[in-house]
This record gives sequence, C-alpha cells and structure tokens, in this order.
Amino acid sequence: MSGAPQDDPWTLPAAPGGPGDRGLGPPPGERPPPAPVRLRPVRALGTAALAVAAVVTLGEGFAALTAPGYDAARFPSTYDVATGLTGLAWVVSFVVTCLWLGRARRNAEELSPAHHHVRGRAWVWWGWLVPVVSFWFPYQVVRDTAGASAAGSPGRAAPRPPLAVWWATWLAGHVLANAASQVTAPFTGAGFPTAGAVLHLLAFAACAVSLLAWARVVRAVVALQEDAG
Repeated sequence: MSGAPQDDPWTLPAAPGGPGDRGLGPPPGERPPPAPVRLRPVRALGTAALAVAAVVTLGEGFAALTAPGYDAARFPSTYDVATGLTGLAWVVSFVVTCLWLGRARRNAEELSPAHHHVRGRAWVWWGWLVPVVSFWFPYQVVRDTAGASAAGSPGRAAPRPPLAVWWATWLAGHVLANAASQVTAPFTGAGFPTAGAVLHLLAFAACAVSLLAWARVVRAVVALQEDAG
C-alpha cells in the first residue's frame, strides 16, 4: 500500500481546543462544518447477507451429517440434495454480499473521501471471482470499507472488527468445501469416503467461526454508517 500513512480510524481523536474552547462555533474566518452526507441504507442488505451466510453454514453441516449414508447408486440422495442446495446458497451469498459491500463502499467514500482504498469499486465483485487475487482482494475491499466508515465517524468509539479471523476462516471453509466435493465426485460405490466426510465437517466448523466473525464486521460497518448518516 502506497502513500502517506493514515491515522488509525478505530481510535477517537483528542478533544478539540482547551479550557477556553466553549464550543460556540468555528473561530472567526473558518467555514462551518459541512452538512451531513446522505447515505444509502445498509442494514437490510447486511441482515440478508448474514442470513444467507448462515444458510451456507447450515448446509455444510447438513452435508457432513448426511455423508455417511451416501450411496452413489441412488440419485438424488439426501447428500446430493444437501450439497446441491448448499452450492446454490454459496451463489446467492456471493450476490447479496456484493450488493451490500458495494453500497457500504460507496457510503464509506462519501463519509471519508480522503481515505485510501487499495482496490477500485469493480473489485467489490471481481475480487471474489478472479483466480489467485481472490485470496486477498476481497479482504482488502472489506478492510478499507470498514476503515473508511470508522474514519468518517470520529465521534463513535467502535470496536475493531475481527477482519483477519473472518477472512482466514472463510478461506478455510471455502477450500475445504471444494476439497470435499473433489474427493467425493469420482466415488461410485455405497458408503462414503472417510476423507470426504471429514472435510465436510471441517468446512462446517470453519464456516461457523467465519459467520460469527463476519456478523461482527457487518454490524460494525452498519452501526458506523448509521451513526454518521
């Protein structure tokens, strides 16, 4: 990241003035503070993004539970239905999350125009899809959106959201879920590969931790932007 270092947006600035500062308005010759910006609502989309993420997490858990009874000769099995619906939930989660993140990103730019964003707006969507860079671009977009929201709400003492925990566990859950699919795809017999069942269980655990951390991230951004707007 280039450019001059920015102040930590998660700490409150020192109180202005001194003993003689009575808060009666700006000193002579200074312009009054700008009018509050009009921000787009983000609570409903944020709630929807969390709800769909919860469905994905439950789907991974259901896949792990139904895996031991899998029989490739009987299609569709309960496991097939579970993995199919979970895959659909992943797609819906991507769309809803990007809609929320795009709106929150625009609000953050309105709140703190000087705050540096490492990635452009297009990466709100493309960051999740482009190979290789998808391992860190979405994290940077969310991190900068949260940081700009905090910088634009200097009067609110917001707790620092667990961005690193969210992203690490989200990556783990996504990789483990894909690995479970790869292990079971060529399987044609009755029963279920032990490795596939274990991978599904690990994916569920990672997604559950990621969901809890993601909920804190979303709620922090929503609270900051509502407080500022």
